[in-house]
Amino acid sequence: MKELVGLIRNKHKDSGIDVNIAATISDITTFESQIGFELPDDFRDFFLTCNGFSCDEDIFNIIPLQSIKQHPQDYGYNWFYFAEYMIYSDMWGLRRTVSGQFEIFNGSYPDKTMTSSLKEFLQIFLTGNVFENGGLYEWHDKLGIK
Repeated sequence: MKELVGLIRNKHKDSGIDVNIAATISDITTFESQIGFELPDDFRDFFLTCNGFSCDEDIFNIIPLQSIKQHPQDYGYNWFYFAEYMIYSDMWGLRRTVSGQFEIFNGSYPDKTMTSSLKEFLQIFLTGNVFENGGLYEWHDKLGIK
């Protein structure tokens, strides 16, 4: 995860990126108690690497844990939004299903699953940001989400 975050940081260094300092184990366990489940390993690894980041390009953000907790409309028992672009114009979330599986979804199409992997989500963002070739919206199209 550190390598992936480093690649994202490097890609966006000229256009502008702020990478937050890592969350603590205490930050994560407090957050987990609030959302009602333990984060999957890749989310824990991410937040222990950095507690979110803000990219000037596409105004895309992985939301820090403390910011998620400040907006009760953006989380509930067994789900939360972890990424957004253009000041909450579109959002991506993580949910835990009844069977205990994890699913990443787009907030505009919550009934459709994109992946269960934060690493895959971040790799798609690294490839094409939100709008470029190979990016998040092209991925939506390939998955039949939009």
